[in-house]
Amino acid sequence: MELGGSDAPLLFMTQKNRNPATGSRKKPPADAAEKLLAMAADGVNKKGLAYGLGTTVELLNVWLDQYPELQQAIDQGREREHKALHNALYKAAVDGGNVTAAIFLLKARHGYREGDQGDQANRVSINFQLPGAMRLEDFTKDVTPRKETHDD
Repeated sequence: MELGGSDAPLLFMTQKNRNPATGSRKKPPADAAEKLLAMAADGVNKKGLAYGLGTTVELLNVWLDQYPELQQAIDQGREREHKALHNALYKAAVDGGNVTAAIFLLKARHGYREGDQGDQANRVSINFQLPGAMRLEDFTKDVTPRKETHDD
């Protein structure tokens, strides 16, 4: 499935299947899992998923707790989205010569760090500990020169 290649979520978002008598719905629609999978694969956020099913985020959360197959459908859709994004990034880096994409993949997947890491290992850290505020009288006692006597 390609990113943005489906207009299906837009159709889902325009349909509201509510009970005409009460205005609410206690159970998800029969095709909720398929709709959630398709919308999640296209990168729709949770608010959009709820809207696509014609409900609120709060009720969607209740359904996700009560019907594990719905959460599983969202997870599968997110995994499809992740694979599509990764493939697009990989193709941009390898086939398209996109240096930024290549650097991102090196850093994210292979722990690449720029610069000489030896420089960071040889650094010394110095901490200065300054005394707290002093009264003027105490300060002048410390900085006033003292007369020293020399006994020969």
